Amino acid sequence: MLKKMFMLSLAAAVMLALNPVGLRSVAKAAEVVKIGIVDVQKVISTSEKGKVARKKLITKAERMQKELNLRKAEIEKGKLELERQASVLDPEIKYEKEKTLKRRIRDFEDLYRDYNEIMKRDEFQNMQPILAAISQVIEKLGKEGGFTVILEKQKSAVLYSPDTIDLTQEVKKLFDSNK
Repeated sequence: MLKKMFMLSLAAAVMLALNPVGLRSVAKAAEVVKIGIVDVQKVISTSEKGKVARKKLITKAERMQKELNLRKAEIEKGKLELERQASVLDPEIKYEKEKTLKRRIRDFEDLYRDYNEIMKRDEFQNMQPILAAISQVIEKLGKEGGFTVILEKQKSAVLYSPDTIDLTQEVKKLFDSNK
């Protein structure tokens, strides 16, 4: 074991002696590389503009959910009524009520899908300008801070990073100050 360590040390010494300039340029390159990470979702959820946009979306979603709940309650009421009257209803009237109930269920499902699409579209429309502005802040911070690369914490599969390279709070402050 001692012999292996001696051989490795000797090999390293030889490499240093033979190529001191190359090693210094590698060390210098390592000094120049500056990496930062930003949790964009955290910036959105904690920034003033992000909170305003999120609140607007939540208000709209709650209004839509209330409408859906009312329609669902009407359908449930219609189902119960049909079940109670099913044995005494004329078959033709029963068929018409079932048909009406199925149409109301279909309309409810269509409305549910429409509301989901509306919310997705609205979220995109509300968040796109915010994401663009955050991107500009990150780019400016990267240039002014001399960063080689700034990674998005959630989507770049950063498995570990020290807090010293996390720029999330700095980006949030700069983003909030760009009113």
